[in-house]
Amino acid sequence: MTPDDALNEILLTAEGHADPYSRYRFLHDNAPAHRAPDGTLFLSGFADCHEVLRHESFGKAEGFLQRSDRTSADSSITLEDPNARTMLDLNPPDHTRIRGLVSRAFTPRRMKNLTPHIEALAEECFDTIAEMGEVDLLEAVGFPLPVAVIGDLVGVPRADWAKFRSLVTSSAMSIEPTATPEELETASESAAEIYLYFLDLVAKKRADPADDLLSAMLMESDGDQDSLSESEAIINAMLMFAAGFETTTNLIGNGMAALLVQPDAVAELREQPDLVGSAVEEMLRFDSPVQLDARSVLVPAQIAGVDLDVGANVVTLLGAANRDPTQFTEPERFDIHRDEGPPMSFGSGIHYCLGANLARVEGRTVVAGLLRRFSSIELSGPLVNRQRLTLRGYEAVPIKVTVNS
Repeated sequence: MTPDDALNEILLTAEGHADPYSRYRFLHDNAPAHRAPDGTLFLSGFADCHEVLRHESFGKAEGFLQRSDRTSADSSITLEDPNARTMLDLNPPDHTRIRGLVSRAFTPRRMKNLTPHIEALAEECFDTIAEMGEVDLLEAVGFPLPVAVIGDLVGVPRADWAKFRSLVTSSAMSIEPTATPEELETASESAAEIYLYFLDLVAKKRADPADDLLSAMLMESDGDQDSLSESEAIINAMLMFAAGFETTTNLIGNGMAALLVQPDAVAELREQPDLVGSAVEEMLRFDSPVQLDARSVLVPAQIAGVDLDVGANVVTLLGAANRDPTQFTEPERFDIHRDEGPPMSFGSGIHYCLGANLARVEGRTVVAGLLRRFSSIELSGPLVNRQRLTLRGYEAVPIKVTVNS
């Protein structure tokens, strides 16, 4: 196998999607910084990925549209501001401006105040699991809990939450390297439907504002030149809503799937629930819901001894960084006691995930609640990978439980 073979398998094959980690090991051992034939530099080392994501020499290419933007540009949507892009696709100062406004909804104080609400929502999900006995964990709690939390936070009415699971999953296919033209077209149609929904929701929020993120963002769109345009408010509200459950659903599914095949770890967490926090960090590290992120070179730079010209593309393999043996001891081992620093799962630098603390709270709530409510939890069927790499997860996580007497 060559480094190019390993990368092709990781990015483009069902085998690589099912098991990218053995290929990451090969890259760690043979090519931690590898330049592909098209000039893209792929990084699998933790320190190199961390440097790229934090260094001002690397950012989002000016004028460059991600695949999701290209496909949605073909739809019938007409933005108030045709140059509006989510903060994920921007560099300072626009990124700084938009993130600063949106981040007001994700303060540590607000996250702390949300915790009792998250716990109450989780208990409703656990009640359903207890009643049924055997469920798909994703259907029972992995989706309904995160979508309820972010739905309330953003301001999407409860009656509309369910329809967004398939729409967001479909639209997210636009960032997958294996997406077919048909899948890209479907992704574009789904993104257009989501946008039109939020366009209508904006009109309702303007007429009847509430204590939610979208209403607050619309208030910010009525100010001076440093405020949000209405299109910026809409597409960034869409981003926060979709990202707020798509990745957290996979955190819960991937993490519990990894934990439940470790009976000693499950028993220890029951005896020492204070370990749940480190267990969730290990879930994030061991099988990250987000496996890669990309940057473009903004000024001539060097990384891992490789000279890079302006415009060169760099892909940070976050899932590989989380298995870097120079950063983590025995990285292939799932260890709830691990204390070697946070994983790269939420990225780093100015684009570090705004919802990271919220996702951690939800993850800890689910793990602690399941172990408290049920005397036994076991996988009850095969795990089928969704055949995606960028956003990694399972089609379903079937479990069978026994309720505590």
